[in-house]
Amino acid sequence: MVIGVFTLSGSSPARAQSVRGSFGFFQLGYFNAPQSGAVAQTFAPDWFPHLNDHFIYSGAEGWLRRNRFMAGLSASALTARSVSVQQTRVERVTGMGQLKISYVLFDNRRWLLYSAVGRGISSSLITVHQNGSEPVIWMLPTHSTDLSLHMNRLLVSERSAEPTAVRGLWLGLRIGYVVSAKSAHWQQIPEGQPTQFKPEYALNGLYFTLTIGGGGFQYSPSSRQ
Repeated sequence: MVIGVFTLSGSSPARAQSVRGSFGFFQLGYFNAPQSGAVAQTFAPDWFPHLNDHFIYSGAEGWLRRNRFMAGLSASALTARSVSVQQTRVERVTGMGQLKISYVLFDNRRWLLYSAVGRGISSSLITVHQNGSEPVIWMLPTHSTDLSLHMNRLLVSERSAEPTAVRGLWLGLRIGYVVSAKSAHWQQIPEGQPTQFKPEYALNGLYFTLTIGGGGFQYSPSSRQ
């Protein structure tokens, strides 16, 4: 399916033009991480209630474009709702940083559709607070891959832009899937706490976000794509 997405060409002015430029976005949305709640529960007391797999996805990304190809960098965080029961609180957060490459599927200067593949590092953190003792943090670093589809709309165009340029405020929608290999190499901070069972966990999950940002592109006549 991913290969099919990348080979779509679409009808686009960019096919007969040279296109260069850049834009960047802030994004906010939802991430579902199967098994993350059950894994976090193993670090909490036996009586602690069920933890779900729902996270708020937030972050930023920037892209450089040349014709149909783009390269980007993204940084994001997944934050779960903190759960407190009696004198125990469990907090969960994951940080991700990735390098990305993208292919433009459709571009009519108002709408832009592109698919992307990202590869980078992520770190899942589970913090257990118990009154009367120092918080214990469990950290699982790993590599992750991101497959995504992006759709952006030029919402407000810059009036001073040249006739061959498109710049302004962009609004977008993004849907994707993150996948990583299973690992049980949890690191404990601080070290020296009682022996703890360390479950295997892989940061896998579907997400969608809304994006808002700015930037634009310069279109120049060209006989090459």
